[in-house]
Amino acid sequence: MMTMDAILLGGGVGSRYASTSTGQPSSIPKQFQMLGNAPVFIHGVRAFLSMNCFRQVVITSPREQISQVEEMIDTYLAPPPSTLIRVIAGGESRQESSFLALEAIEALNPTPARVVIHDACRPFLSRGFLERVRNCLLDRAYGAWVPVVPVVETLKRVEQERVVETLDRQVIHRVQTPQIFEFAVIRGLAEKVRHSPELHFTDDASLCEYYGIPVGAFEGDLRNIKLTYEFELSTLEKFIGLQEQEEKCESASATTSTV
Repeated sequence: MMTMDAILLGGGVGSRYASTSTGQPSSIPKQFQMLGNAPVFIHGVRAFLSMNCFRQVVITSPREQISQVEEMIDTYLAPPPSTLIRVIAGGESRQESSFLALEAIEALNPTPARVVIHDACRPFLSRGFLERVRNCLLDRAYGAWVPVVPVVETLKRVEQERVVETLDRQVIHRVQTPQIFEFAVIRGLAEKVRHSPELHFTDDASLCEYYGIPVGAFEGDLRNIKLTYEFELSTLEKFIGLQEQEEKCESASATTSTV
């Protein structure tokens, strides 16, 4: 059986996250905000655990909040899951946090064949979407896979407050996480770019693209929102609430059918 691990990046302080009413930055990083019955990042952990295919989940956290994250895991994932969950200090950037998580995974024998890297602030992962993630985890046609969604707005390139051109939105997609990688590929590239501090990437797949590694694309989910602003919490709460209701109905129906 192929060994697979998961990374949840939650090392940022969420500098753009602010109260909708006051506009002031929140004192609590967005990945630790309460969403329904658990902190935001816990929903991502629960989704990975529900897939029953990962050996471990490595979570990056601000160093000063590691103990707090571990307490949250003990509280909201009781009883303790059989999957290994590790919390490590993240870096000063997303790119650095990814490197540190990959480095931590490499220390565990054996190294995995595949690894998933996900943003801790994308808490809603529907069952249908997770099934597509699973399919791509098992499909090694590409060294990397990313979920994408279409762009519906008109896009324009602007330079110095002047519109320069209108872009063809039919060939442009928004990219989400989780992103899937051959571990050996992304680990090697992360090591390489660490020695090139002038290179900065906003997601891990961009690293593959830069070094010529083909990246496959699969259908994402419009509900897979990356929490950035406080008002988005209410939208995510609705998504999670509806999914929980569906699961309860299905469970009740299954129980009735077996009586």
